[in-house]
Amino acid sequence: MKKLILIALAAVLGFSVARAQDKSADLAIIVGKSSPLENVTTAELAKILKAGKTKGSDGVKFVLSMREPGSPERAVVISHLYQMTEAEYTKFFLQATFTGAVQSAPRVVSAAAGARQFVSGTPGAISYVRGSDADDSVKVLKVDGKLPGEDGYPLKIK
Repeated sequence: MKKLILIALAAVLGFSVARAQDKSADLAIIVGKSSPLENVTTAELAKILKAGKTKGSDGVKFVLSMREPGSPERAVVISHLYQMTEAEYTKFFLQATFTGAVQSAPRVVSAAAGARQFVSGTPGAISYVRGSDADDSVKVLKVDGKLPGEDGYPLKIK
């Protein structure tokens, strides 16, 4: 009986560890805890990041944050959501700033802790971290109805 319980417990713990590992390969989109956002589509998220949608339903202006060039997390955002190369992204924001379409390019943060701190302390901020780096200081958004670690979550870090 004890062996059976230990085997069942090991199976449950093994499944939990596997789920946590899956979550670390997912890119979590994070916002402040008071943000009304809960779920965004991939298309809506791309529109927000490209400054095509500038305010949330509460009227608060979105404030974007990006990881530093060369980070795997940034590469996913630029290729999957912006659908650009790094050079195209740089040109996009230079042009958008010059024409007045945006006030400035997204703020660059160098680590997950910086992204969480920026988002938790800046009204309207939106950023991203690995799913395993999200904590209770921020709210993780569902993307296309899924949270990081769930089957079919669309934002994977390669």
